[in-house]
Amino acid sequence: MFGISLRPMFKKWGVGLLAGFALLLLLFLVGRNSLLQFAFKKVQSRVLSNYGATLSASHVSFTGLDVVTVSGLNIQPVNADTLLTVGEAKVNLSLLDLLTATIGFDEVILRGVTVTAYNLPERNNLKLSPLTTQKGNNVTTVKVSTFKSLAKSGKARLVRMFNTAFDIGDVHISYIDTNKAENIYVPQLKYDKKLFAGSIINQRMSDTLLLKGEVLERNVSCKFDVERVGQSTAYLPFLNRDRSLKCRFNTITGTLRFEDNGSEFQINTSVQAKDFHINHWRLANDDVVFERAQFKGRLNISDDKVELDSSSTVMLKDMSSRLYACYQIKPDTVFTMGVHMPETVSDTFFHALPQGMFNTLKGISCTGSLQYDLLFSINTGKPDSLLFYSELKKKNFGIRKYGAENYERMNGPFMYEAYDKDRFVRNIDVSPSNPMFTPLNRISDYLVKSVLQSEDPSFMLHRGFLPEAFRESIVKNYKERRFARGGSTISMQLVKNVFLSRDKTVSRKAEEALIVYLIENLRLVPKERMLEVYLNVIEWGPNVYGVAEASRFYFNKSPSELALQESIFLAGIIPAPKYFKYQFDKEGNMKSYLSGYFRILTGRMAYKGWITPVDTTGLQPNVKLTGPALKMIVPVDTVIPEREEE
Repeated sequence: MFGISLRPMFKKWGVGLLAGFALLLLLFLVGRNSLLQFAFKKVQSRVLSNYGATLSASHVSFTGLDVVTVSGLNIQPVNADTLLTVGEAKVNLSLLDLLTATIGFDEVILRGVTVTAYNLPERNNLKLSPLTTQKGNNVTTVKVSTFKSLAKSGKARLVRMFNTAFDIGDVHISYIDTNKAENIYVPQLKYDKKLFAGSIINQRMSDTLLLKGEVLERNVSCKFDVERVGQSTAYLPFLNRDRSLKCRFNTITGTLRFEDNGSEFQINTSVQAKDFHINHWRLANDDVVFERAQFKGRLNISDDKVELDSSSTVMLKDMSSRLYACYQIKPDTVFTMGVHMPETVSDTFFHALPQGMFNTLKGISCTGSLQYDLLFSINTGKPDSLLFYSELKKKNFGIRKYGAENYERMNGPFMYEAYDKDRFVRNIDVSPSNPMFTPLNRISDYLVKSVLQSEDPSFMLHRGFLPEAFRESIVKNYKERRFARGGSTISMQLVKNVFLSRDKTVSRKAEEALIVYLIENLRLVPKERMLEVYLNVIEWGPNVYGVAEASRFYFNKSPSELALQESIFLAGIIPAPKYFKYQFDKEGNMKSYLSGYFRILTGRMAYKGWITPVDTTGLQPNVKLTGPALKMIVPVDTVIPEREEE
């Protein structure tokens, strides 16, 4: 256009750039091994200072344009056994990353890997820690990350993994602690940036897991499949390091997908498991088995909130429920959880209950349908505002056939097994053939009303549960950071003692709640009979069970002869009956500090019309032991402890 050709200029610049690049490449090829040795020494120094371990290798060099080969690699904590050895490692560096002055890997190949971990008092090579500790008044700046940035950082790491092929073979892993040793062999794990496959062998148990997977969309979605081979009942190794959590399964399959819409980072997942076993002492005594389980959910992650979307579902066999959960940290820290099981055929519900839980319900068959809703929300800064709602609704519901336990058997004679915590004490015959059995109409009305007021004031009116009492117990336990108060009704205590073990597990509490629901909502056992059984079987002292034994042990009386003061005393020691002996002086007279408890209890009973004002006039804790209990008193100033809650 201006009569000047730009072609020679571009040609000259192109030749210059090409020559410059060639020179840089030549310099890199000539000096790359020196640079590599320098970089390796820097890594050695960093490992020693940051982790207190020595890093060594018999040979480190470039082989080819972009492949680094390392032989005889070792990591050994100072003054401890070698933790890791690698026979040979080949790392294919990314030329694109090298050109941008970053380190990236196209492929990693490892052969002859041995990990030997000791976690013993006298022999431990897992305690990796800095050799020196900085002292002084240096102020450390902590970078605060939002939930969203953490999630995106996690995705970035996963993306880097997706972009790196690897081939790992001949891996031996040993772990030895005071409980047992684990020996794992990995013949090969391989990923070619598209497909993933490998196997893991538990040599001690002759147990094999086959793994395979696929990246469906680059950096966005993947699927995986884990299958157990053989009939071994071994648990997954290493998971139960402290031997408290254990699990095993036949197959697990799933998909994972990441999305970022700007305001939220989303993780969509679908996981299916067959014959999944989980074992934890807090969950149940035996394995809890999910024959068929599926979870589909979406995790929404923003700067200050992590939320399990309400469209998330969990399916156990043919029973499906919707789940919701949210943890937010601004403006307040709030945790919210919700469960919705839509109207479901009752047999579908009961047949979906996992094995290892609800053992007394195994084989039960019912008519009608059930629906369940749960909503729980707590603001950790304002725990008194806690929201708790739980309801199981029934429609044309009834029991067609009992399973392992007939809950109506409590209406007739039966044998009660008395325990002192976990120790079996003796059998108690709950029937008229037992001379110590006392019908409700032959028990002092003072005692009946005192026990009701002390343990469960609305027992005759409720359907087994007191949601507000349960809510208040959660608040108190949260504030005190311990199980300071329970929400058990008389119905719940009775079901636990008659039909279930005394284990403090989630399984037992869940089964207890479901049995109470059945008994109370289907009126399987009248309230009067439940109260009669309760008063005849509860512990009231050392090897003292039932109202007749208690009346004789403390006062040499029959249950019908108990006075108001004596009844209030007996009701008051139910939470901790063995500590009665601290409430009396050496003559067997009750100490005066208990007058407040007497005044409160009788005031509430008088307000309800259970006793008359005349009964409370000048009432003092004038209780004197006259039975065998007198020989067991401990005349010291000790206040009775609170009930031990679950």
